[in-house]
Amino acid sequence: MERKFYLGFGILWTGFVLIACLADGNTVPKSSFFNIPNKDKIAHFIFYFVFSIVWLQYLIIEYKYTSKRLLAGIIFIVAALMGGVIELIQYYFTSTRSAEWADVLANCSGSLAGVLIGKAISKKRK
Repeated sequence: MERKFYLGFGILWTGFVLIACLADGNTVPKSSFFNIPNKDKIAHFIFYFVFSIVWLQYLIIEYKYTSKRLLAGIIFIVAALMGGVIELIQYYFTSTRSAEWADVLANCSGSLAGVLIGKAISKKRK
């Protein structure tokens, strides 16, 4: 049951991240309610933080005899590649989105924090 939850949520979250990062920039609501500096970087961090925790938990359940360090490394690499590819797609294929190195840094930071917290969560669960 837990395995299916993480798989389903992981697929949904990955789709959400892809849509959120590739949607037309003009459709993103501009709200003065949340007037926080660099809020887009915070969003990128959270996207990849959740992505990494969820997929790491799934892999730990699915491959229980595999090193958690290896699984965490795989998730981090996948997240970094996904974030980098999304930035390249934004740069080359969209006219309303812009690619930024700071977004890649926020993605990687979120993923690193996610795999570290994810490993801690899996230790507590045992």
